Amino acid sequence: MNLLTTLLLLGLGSTPALEATSSMATSSMAASSKDSHPSVSVDSVRIYQIYIRNFSTQGNLQGVIAGLDRIQGLGCNTLWLMPVHPVGVVNRKGTFGSPYAVQNYRLINPEFGTDQDFRQLVSECHRRGMRIILDWVANHTAFDHPWIQQNPQWYTRDTQGRILPPNDDWTDVADLNFDEPALRDAMIQEMEYWVKNFDIDGFRCDVAMMVPAEWWKDCMARLRRHKPLFMLAEASGPEFYTMGFNSTYGWDFYHKLKGAFQGQSLSALDSAWASENAQSQRAAQGHKGRVMRFVTNHDETSWDDVPVKVFGSTEASLAAYVIAQQPVSIPMIYNGQEVGQPIKQNIFEYTPIDYTANPKVNAFYKTCGRIFNQEPAYYGDRFERLQSTDPDCWWSLRGAGQQAILVVVNIRNKTLKSKVPADYRARSYVNLLDQSTAYLKEELELEPYGIRLYKAFKP
Repeated sequence: MNLLTTLLLLGLGSTPALEATSSMATSSMAASSKDSHPSVSVDSVRIYQIYIRNFSTQGNLQGVIAGLDRIQGLGCNTLWLMPVHPVGVVNRKGTFGSPYAVQNYRLINPEFGTDQDFRQLVSECHRRGMRIILDWVANHTAFDHPWIQQNPQWYTRDTQGRILPPNDDWTDVADLNFDEPALRDAMIQEMEYWVKNFDIDGFRCDVAMMVPAEWWKDCMARLRRHKPLFMLAEASGPEFYTMGFNSTYGWDFYHKLKGAFQGQSLSALDSAWASENAQSQRAAQGHKGRVMRFVTNHDETSWDDVPVKVFGSTEASLAAYVIAQQPVSIPMIYNGQEVGQPIKQNIFEYTPIDYTANPKVNAFYKTCGRIFNQEPAYYGDRFERLQSTDPDCWWSLRGAGQQAILVVVNIRNKTLKSKVPADYRARSYVNLLDQSTAYLKEELELEPYGIRLYKAFKP
């Protein structure tokens, strides 16, 4: 019997996130609302990314509200909504256009609902102890944004005065010129509008590296006068933490992880996670950051492919997801990932998600979410790579003492035997994924893409 079948039969995947975890999140948010700190703790953030059009059969904000139980059941406590604004018509790509071609920063796309629908969503999230962050596109607007006519000087123009896109491929959007002081102030006001009027909890900032660093610093300082915010940069590098961002993308780790499952050695991952985690310690105002790690997101599934194809199979994609969450990081799930979405979700089109498909995969993600929320090891910063010379099996330790989680993952589509690190032999463990027990000797045999999350067994 394989792991996915065992999980489904045991019902481990069907249990909602622990009440203790929900209480912890609620307490954390309550404390944040009274706190003068400009940021939020990254230790407990677990992100679920939503493309509203695809997330539900309704394809709107009410569909998101109806799906909150399902999201919480995955152990996620932070909703990242892709842009909610009306999409530009001029130079539109595809049927629906890119959600990143924003026509008006202060409006809700009428296809998604109304201001009241959005307020209801925020209220429901907060009632559950969840955060909600908006995707924000500061670098460019649609070509039919009102600013085009009202303030053409706010845009990058050629010598003939024609407004330009940011690059030759992004022909549906107009590049903003942050040399204009009035634009800098106006953009912050647009972001403040959502914090002050809708009480959102932060922003995921699109192509953050294409917007001046000094503006980001000023922007976050002003926004955080209103409340503590979680700020995620679509970027990588230590400079984004010093600007004030809480998190960046673990792109290098993602690409090295793909390479490992395609036949390269696991050792390449070590330089990636070590470098990314070192960068995250340079947080502003003494607040630490955490890298967000993933096996897909809206960009990867649009331009690359879905995890079940990128990593070679459904089982391989799950093994990759577990590895991605072991080095200290913020876990992230993109809608559809939790049921092994088999086809790409093109952001310019509509791609329905069947949440009844692959119940074993869904059970696995629920179980992992509960483990990441329940186990103290995943809140702390202790992490150690073990047996790093093994090219085919990932060994690591998260946490310390009786709370430590020993993780072993076979990244190959064949049964393997791997040497057990000397310090962890002659001990009994419980595998948190299926509650089975094991006594580790000198070698451990793992089935193809086998996964173990071992915790010291307490008789």
